[in-house]
Amino acid sequence: MVYSLSRMITRAVLRWWFGFRVDGREHEPAMGPVIVVSNHRSDLDPLVVGSALRRRVTFMAKQELFRVPGVRWWISACGAFPVRRGEADRQALRTALKILADGGVLVMFPEGTRAFGRELRPPEPGAALLALRTGAALLPVAITGTDEVLPRGAHRLRRGTIRVRIGEHIPVAGVDGNGAKAGREEINLLGRRYMSALAALLA
Repeated sequence: MVYSLSRMITRAVLRWWFGFRVDGREHEPAMGPVIVVSNHRSDLDPLVVGSALRRRVTFMAKQELFRVPGVRWWISACGAFPVRRGEADRQALRTALKILADGGVLVMFPEGTRAFGRELRPPEPGAALLALRTGAALLPVAITGTDEVLPRGAHRLRRGTIRVRIGEHIPVAGVDGNGAKAGREEINLLGRRYMSALAALLA
């Protein structure tokens, strides 16, 4: 209930104030496990991705957000779960694996943190590793305009236009259920592939 109501309100605000438009919705898989990989420039990005997709999504959110009582209740009700950044978080990994095993949609920002400027940062290995372990499709989702509406360090919204482009999903072939043993080169290759897809959508 909280998730559906929050998404409905967010979509309405985005469309009314920020000319929100989504291209490429036909590329979103209708079923099965999906890892959404998106660029990250603003605190608005999770809300924007959740509003752009048809299916219900779950987010990895930095643990610091769960220390604020009101924020913790809301983001938990909207499907977020905490992850400790900069270290191996086994609990977050188990949660992510269960979501994908159940055929869910997991949103990840592979750059790891909000980026300054328009250049994409090198990806962290988590999304590629999870895809290789589970066989989840990777769905590139490119966001533009959020860095103008709510730049990093800003505390209030500005006028601007927000757009989302969804690319073709990337199937992960050759999964044998043993993705935990995937080699570094295989992980890096898959990471470069979806970051290239994101870069093309942003061009």
